[in-house]
Amino acid sequence: MKISVVTTLYKSERFVVEFYERITKVVRELTDDYELIFVNDGSPDISSQKVLNIRKSDTNVKLIELSRNFGHHKAVMTGLKYASGDYMYLLDIDLEEPPELLTEFYASLIENNVDVVYGVQEKRKGKFFEKITGKFFYRMFNLLSEISIEENILMARLMNKDYVDSLKEYTEKELFLGGVFAMVGYKQISVPVAKGSRPDTTYTFKKKMSLLVNAITATSNRLLIYVFYLGLIVSVTSFVYLGYFVIRAIFYKDYLEGWPSLIVSIWFLSGLIIMSIGVLGIYLSKIFNEVKQRPLTTISKIYD
Repeated sequence: MKISVVTTLYKSERFVVEFYERITKVVRELTDDYELIFVNDGSPDISSQKVLNIRKSDTNVKLIELSRNFGHHKAVMTGLKYASGDYMYLLDIDLEEPPELLTEFYASLIENNVDVVYGVQEKRKGKFFEKITGKFFYRMFNLLSEISIEENILMARLMNKDYVDSLKEYTEKELFLGGVFAMVGYKQISVPVAKGSRPDTTYTFKKKMSLLVNAITATSNRLLIYVFYLGLIVSVTSFVYLGYFVIRAIFYKDYLEGWPSLIVSIWFLSGLIIMSIGVLGIYLSKIFNEVKQRPLTTISKIYD
């Protein structure tokens, strides 16, 4: 069998050598036929140069240079597109998930006769705020999305060729891999993994919120449906209150007074309208990006 290992490079220069040494050791325990595919996602450091230095002594190493930074998920899909193994092992290069997981994943895949084995954090890393925002992310995604994903899933996963071939058919430009991985289907099981933590992670709170919005709007239209029902509820409530005040004015001569209540109502409805337009705008922008049919990424050079 042939195993393809796919990872991405972005500010990864200090991890390249150790990652290579550890992953080659574990892969060679399973097979002599393998390839290591590094996708340089516009990294500003010398990550790609370190990979090229390794390639001088190991022709199993391949490097795909993207013309700029396109984002982690798009870089991953580009790497999988050029993978040719019977099994594809996807892993981040930062060593937060140990490369040695491959042995456990492969044993679990064969023993359970499944198509995909993926990692799930035993205990979410980070401090209190990071844990709370992580839980919020998955709760909101599963609430608003048409598909459900397991909490604290990791990028680390071992997939067979049939699954990856089906995965490659998903060509949308607005990409959230966590959702797409689940959409493809097939037999999948999770394995608990103790994930490390780095204080200098590039995933800031702003990026996480952006990822949440993209994840929901890229995988489901439920947000549009919920906004419609919210507007319907507000409209019905307004009509009920209108009837209530008319009855009070006619029969009890009790006229509504006070500008504060009027201003609050205007602000509330204005905010609801703006929010609804914003949701529509997000979906329209995604349609705009999809219909242009631009490539997922642009490759400047392939070292193969």
